[in-house]
Amino acid sequence: MVSLDNSWKPSAMIESETHGEAPFGFTSVRLVAQRIVMDIIEPTKLENSEDWKIIISELKNWGQVPNPDALSIISTQNTERGLLVNLESDGINWIAEFLPWGSDGRLQSRVANSHSEMNIPNGGYSWNGSDIIILRKSLKYKQKVGEKLNESLTESNFEDSISILHEAGKKLGLYHSSIESARITPVDQQRWNKRLTKLEEILKSNTIWRAPFTRDTPCVLSLGDVRFDDFLIKENGLFSLSINPPRLADGLFKDECEFPAIRDFACLMHDLSRIYHKSNSNIDIVLLRKSLIDGWISTAPEKWCSSNAFYAHKGGLVIWEYEQSLLDVLEAFARQSGAPEPAVSIISKVIPFQKKMYSNRSPAAIAFVSFFLGVITIYHQIPTTLSELLMPVFCITIGIAGFYLYRKASPSPTKPITHF
Repeated sequence: MVSLDNSWKPSAMIESETHGEAPFGFTSVRLVAQRIVMDIIEPTKLENSEDWKIIISELKNWGQVPNPDALSIISTQNTERGLLVNLESDGINWIAEFLPWGSDGRLQSRVANSHSEMNIPNGGYSWNGSDIIILRKSLKYKQKVGEKLNESLTESNFEDSISILHEAGKKLGLYHSSIESARITPVDQQRWNKRLTKLEEILKSNTIWRAPFTRDTPCVLSLGDVRFDDFLIKENGLFSLSINPPRLADGLFKDECEFPAIRDFACLMHDLSRIYHKSNSNIDIVLLRKSLIDGWISTAPEKWCSSNAFYAHKGGLVIWEYEQSLLDVLEAFARQSGAPEPAVSIISKVIPFQKKMYSNRSPAAIAFVSFFLGVITIYHQIPTTLSELLMPVFCITIGIAGFYLYRKASPSPTKPITHF
C-alpha cells in the first residue's frame, strides 16, 4: 500500500474548510496560518494502477505520458514540494511529481523552449490551465550539483568550487539564451514593487525596498526558482539543468506577474549563499560569486546580463536576492522551522545597504545641477568666445564626471549585501 501521509505540508498551517473545486480523484484542502492562506489539491487515494486511472480521468494530458493500462506504482516519497511517485510502465521507469498548489501556467512553454541538454518533463497532466502532475523518464546521474558544491566548499576546495559555479552559471545562461526568442514583455516595475510591498506587510518586516528597474530586465519565460540541486551531474560528467516543481513560497504567495532573467540568477546566487553558510567554508565568497556571475554572462543574452541589469541603484541583482530572502522567511514561518539563514542576516543588512546607496545621491545631484546649468547656459546664449565657452564646458564636464563616479559607486554584485 502506498502511503499518502503528506508530511510535506507546512506544520504551522492547519486544515480549514474549503469550497474549492478539485478534479475527480483529488481533494481540495485549504491551509491556514496567521496572515497566509493556501489552497491545494491532493490525491484522495493512490495505491494501485486503478487509482492512477481515477486521478487522471478528468485531467488533460500533454507531451508523453506512461501507458495507464500497463502501469504499476513502485514507491512514493514526500518531498518539501509535494508527493513524488515512482512508476513503471511498459518496461520504462517514470517519476511523477504532484504539484499541490499548481503552477503559474507557463511550465509547458518552458519545456517547449528549453534546449536539448536540459532535464525537462516528458509530459504531464493539467486541470483548468494549471499543471497538476509532471512526468519524466528516470534519468541516471552521478550526483546533484548542490551536493558536490557543498562537499567542495566544506573542504574549502577552491578550484573545484570555482569550476562548479562557473559551469552551473553557464548552464543557466544557456537556458536563457534558448528562451530569448520566446515571449518577452516590458519591465513590470509597478507589479514587482507591489509584490515586495505585500511580502513586507505579510512578514511585518521593518524594511522597505522599491526600485526604478532598468529596461535591460524585461519579463521573460523565467524558471521561477533555481537551485544547485536542480543541476544533475550525468554519467559523462556534464551538468544538466532540470525544470522542477515550484517551491512552497509560490503556493503561499502567488505570482501576479512575470519576472526577468536576472531573478532566476538571483535565485541561484541566493542558493550559493545558503550552501556557503552551511559549509563554513574558508573560501572568499566574493570569488565564488564572481565565478558564478562570469559563468552566467558567458552564455546568457548580452542585454539580460549587462552592467545595467546588475546596476544596484536600479534594483540590480541585490533586490532579487532580498526578495528570495523574504520568501525563505515566509516558508520558515509556514513550517515553524526557525529563522532561516542567511536570509535573516541579509534582510538585517538592507537598511545599512540602502543608506550607503543614498549617500551616493548627493554627488549625483550636484552632477545633475552642474550638467543642467552648462546645457542651459549654452542654449540661452551661444558662446562666441573661448572665455564664454569655458564655464558651461566646465559645468558639463563636472556633470559627466559626477554621473560616472555615481555609477561607479554602485555596489558590486560580486560582494554580498552582508559584507557592506
